Amino acid sequence: MTALTDRIQGRLRELGKSARRASIDGGLTPDAIRNVLRSKSRNPRRDTLEGIARGLDWTMEALLELQSNEGSSRINSVQDVPLVSWVSTGELTETNDPYAVGGAEEFIPITHNRDTLIALRVQGSSMNRVAPDGSIIIVDFGDRTLSPGQYYVVKHDGDATFKRFRTEPARLEPDSTDSYDTIFITDEIEVVGHVIQVTRKLS
Repeated sequence: MTALTDRIQGRLRELGKSARRASIDGGLTPDAIRNVLRSKSRNPRRDTLEGIARGLDWTMEALLELQSNEGSSRINSVQDVPLVSWVSTGELTETNDPYAVGGAEEFIPITHNRDTLIALRVQGSSMNRVAPDGSIIIVDFGDRTLSPGQYYVVKHDGDATFKRFRTEPARLEPDSTDSYDTIFITDEIEVVGHVIQVTRKLS
């Protein structure tokens, strides 16, 4: 069995990603994967491992070598995810179809293999440390369970917004070089989905 650090380094080379980019894409702190590679985090928690797998476009089975690293364990197929508007996202409920609300502006090719994904274009600087203005975020609307340190799109006061979840007290925070308000969790918060990837604007 290959060491975890060797598998991570090999996958980063294969994807052409930095450890920082993969950490952010997985919804982790920017140094999370680097800390694992440098053995600062010798026994990563399950949520960290899940984030590493997401950032590497892998399944947990592939990351942990619980099955063969051939075809079936990697997520190699490309799918087109609809890029929808923030207004449409604010109109989403748990019962309607995100693919049908407001129609897609365009489609974004990604390498995740899930049928519960939408894409949103980031507007403004409230999350510019992880997703600068114009970036595309990929949101899994099938995953609405809040986990500390992860990034989510939520509805607040009828509008959709992108924030990081923190606990003690439960809150949704901006991740920005500028000053923005924290949203404290109340019954009025509705989770749209978990942000699983950030794609930089190419043009």
